[in-house]
Amino acid sequence: MYSENKLRAKIVINEKSKGLYETATLIEENLMVLEALSTIPLATISIILIAFAISVMNTGINRLLVSRFVGWTEYREMQKEIAEYRTQTTQAMRTKNKKLLEKLKKKESQIMNMNKKMAKPQLILFALSFSYIFIWWFVLTPTYGANIVAYIPGIGPITVFYWYFICSMLFGTLSSRIIGVMPIE
Repeated sequence: MYSENKLRAKIVINEKSKGLYETATLIEENLMVLEALSTIPLATISIILIAFAISVMNTGINRLLVSRFVGWTEYREMQKEIAEYRTQTTQAMRTKNKKLLEKLKKKESQIMNMNKKMAKPQLILFALSFSYIFIWWFVLTPTYGANIVAYIPGIGPITVFYWYFICSMLFGTLSSRIIGVMPIE
């Protein structure tokens, strides 16, 4: 009977240790995941988020300014007309087509007026863009300095100056396409 109780105790201990082993393995796997996540620098993620927020805000403000000062459909029509005018002017100069150049010369004042009308929202947005440079210059640069904030395989370590520039270009392009504010086509 003594050996039977001893055997039962061993079985219970084995079952408990098996459960502890599985728990320890699960904890170890979770720690490995957390360790992998902790290797991503906080600076990298924070700069990505700041660049994303600024790009979306900038694109939204651009859309609002254009809608308010010009009107969105009129703005798009003027963009297309100006692009067409430039294409025709370039083509006429290459082929030295005097007749077409004369015709386009008459339309030049109308195109100049369109450019002036389209420039007002762009100038306001340009002035506002300097505040984003201040964020970069007075917040990000002093915070991270010349430290490496990202690493791009094949390129190497990246400082805050280049990482913010890369992120802002990426998110600026993406947000302008998503919101629908694109340059002249």
